[in-house]
Amino acid sequence: MNERVDVDVWVDAKPALRVRARANWLYVRAVFHRFRLRFLILLVVLAGGGALFSALSPPDQEVTFFRGLYYTWCLIFFEPQVEFPDNLVLDVMFFVVPLMGLMILVETFLELSIMLRDRRHNEREWSRMIASEMSKHVVLVGCGRLGLRTLGHLLKMRMPVVVIESDEKNAFLEQVRGQRIPILVGNGRDDRMLIDANVAKAKSIICCTNDDLANLEIALDARRLNAGIRVVLRLFDQNLANKIRDGFNIHVAFSTAAMAAPSFAAAATDPSIKTSFMVDGQLVVVSRVQVQAGAELANRSITEISGDLPMHVVAHHPAGAAETRTFPPPDTVLRPKDQLLVQLRFEDLARLRELNAVGGRKHEAAAT
Repeated sequence: MNERVDVDVWVDAKPALRVRARANWLYVRAVFHRFRLRFLILLVVLAGGGALFSALSPPDQEVTFFRGLYYTWCLIFFEPQVEFPDNLVLDVMFFVVPLMGLMILVETFLELSIMLRDRRHNEREWSRMIASEMSKHVVLVGCGRLGLRTLGHLLKMRMPVVVIESDEKNAFLEQVRGQRIPILVGNGRDDRMLIDANVAKAKSIICCTNDDLANLEIALDARRLNAGIRVVLRLFDQNLANKIRDGFNIHVAFSTAAMAAPSFAAAATDPSIKTSFMVDGQLVVVSRVQVQAGAELANRSITEISGDLPMHVVAHHPAGAAETRTFPPPDTVLRPKDQLLVQLRFEDLARLRELNAVGGRKHEAAAT
């Protein structure tokens, strides 16, 4: 049974028109590059045949260059449009051009049909061809749960991606294939896989397999193939992540345990916290708040509130409105029952509750 990951960052089952158009364009470019030498030979044969027909035909059978081009084209398919000529050069053409055309066209059609089959199944050859036409893309190594979520974010950022996955039975590959994303199935430690993924022209590589040693080895191999590539590592040991980041000049090295721990702890402390992360040793949280009538938050602008409390309003859903506004203007006035998504330090959450309490400090002072 195929397993699917349904997360907010994942994309629709059917790729967007922009994604399909880009994949088709890259495929056309790859096909042209693959067969450009044969196309050039065929063009030379046609042009040469047209010129020879025009120059060597009998005077009573005046042939223009374009008519000669047509005669040569028909001759390639064993369909001569003129009688066998008396000129030796044209005689040789009648034998050589069909043979050359047969070899070029048959070989091209056979190889193209194989490529089309590979495209339908998203096999390695098609993926390698698409990757070879990419530049400034992201190479994602590992397509587990973390890899799939990372891919979803990258697609929403409109970043071109090439995926490398070692397990051909990975249940998530079908979701990736549905997005017209090139997938290379094989061991990322193999230089050939990185070369096929066009690491030399990639903007960055994300190593998020479950093997710390494999992630490090792939990162170092990618740096060897592309000295300027940005490397992001998934590691389980935070101490090891710090040492690798500093010792190997890896741009980013994340410990998944260290990243998850703040979210676990914050979620257990306050149910309003949706996510959290560490910034320079400080715990920053994103919390959901509903503005209460009679609270200090009500009927004040975001700028005024920010003067009392260092926070940032990430999203604002006005009461009764159908849509949520992300990053609302600073002069937005908050009304009772408005829904907010705010970002602030964990220690400032208590102050936020005070400002949102009915009869806050200002009201208590006034009553006194």
